[in-house]
Amino acid sequence: MIVRDDLLTRATELSGLDDVGDVPFLEALDVLVDSFNRDARVDGDVQVRAVEMLTGVLVKRLRLVDDRKRYPGIAEEVIAAPVVIVGQPRSGSTHLHALLACVEGFRAPRFWEMSAPSPPPERVTFATDPRIAAVQAMVDQMPAEMLVRHPMSATRPEQCNLLCDWTFINQAWMASFDIRSYREWFLDADYAPAYEAHRRTLQHLQWHNPGRWVLKYPKHLLSLDALLATYPDAVLIWTHRDPTAVLPSAVSLTGFMRASNTPDYDPVRFAREWLVIEELALHRGLATRDRDDREERHLDVDYESLVHDPVETVAALCERVGVAFDDGSRRAVQRWLDDNPQDQHGVHRYTAAEFGLDADRLRTRFDFYSRRFL
Repeated sequence: MIVRDDLLTRATELSGLDDVGDVPFLEALDVLVDSFNRDARVDGDVQVRAVEMLTGVLVKRLRLVDDRKRYPGIAEEVIAAPVVIVGQPRSGSTHLHALLACVEGFRAPRFWEMSAPSPPPERVTFATDPRIAAVQAMVDQMPAEMLVRHPMSATRPEQCNLLCDWTFINQAWMASFDIRSYREWFLDADYAPAYEAHRRTLQHLQWHNPGRWVLKYPKHLLSLDALLATYPDAVLIWTHRDPTAVLPSAVSLTGFMRASNTPDYDPVRFAREWLVIEELALHRGLATRDRDDREERHLDVDYESLVHDPVETVAALCERVGVAFDDGSRRAVQRWLDDNPQDQHGVHRYTAAEFGLDADRLRTRFDFYSRRFL
């Protein structure tokens, strides 16, 4: 059994800190722990792994809070006009994020600095920080098949839910564990604390290494109102791809993570659960977009255009958001493309049928989206 107070005690012992700060998190943590104990059916090594993950996030929180007290200048940082990729998963969003990160003037959060943000990164040592090797060692222990599905390294840009995971309002837990009661709570949660943590972590990372942020997380669509309340001047990039291609791929990726932590994993049942989340995300995100009085902030990118002409796609986006795309940035984007070919880690092999998915039914179910953007 996982006990919340034991997690807090262990995190305090590991960090030597006890101030958890003022951003709410205890309700979320309590719901999550209760769902682990009642729903997740974890024991043995899986429970040990879950406890280590929960404790690690608490240590991260304690250190971030302590840094903010030690360095008051962090709180004075202004997050101006972030560019946020919010398209469907498996629609080229990871690829586009990496390309935009090559552009001079953009600042994309790297996996290493979001995983181990304390102390605040320094620009002069950003490429040599010893935390890079430590985080890369963790990546190197991941199953090779995971990297086929989602390429990762310590120095690559990564999804920005890692900026707010220390509130425990984080959809990623639902991907890795069968935590049904947490899922029901999360889908009806107040997301404001998560985005306050998101903003504070960006301030932390920006303090000694500034730049205009380019971020990415498909599940921002579930909470787009809260994102825009936090960043009223944000620019949103929507990547679009045929749902009959997106959804089986998304279920295959996420199902791989869920299967490793679920003793009775059923791919068909999991697919039914995950499609509801993807469908809800699109409905919520589009509803926010339709209410927004700044339609010009919403930029659409077609997957096929991104794949067939990535450099010019990036150039056009830079023009739209007011970031110069000079020859140096063009060369950097092309160099990244040359160094990171598609299927670099292997081919992601799956079929829709193994998850009980049918293309015609998906086409009908997601017609509300396809008719609008494809």
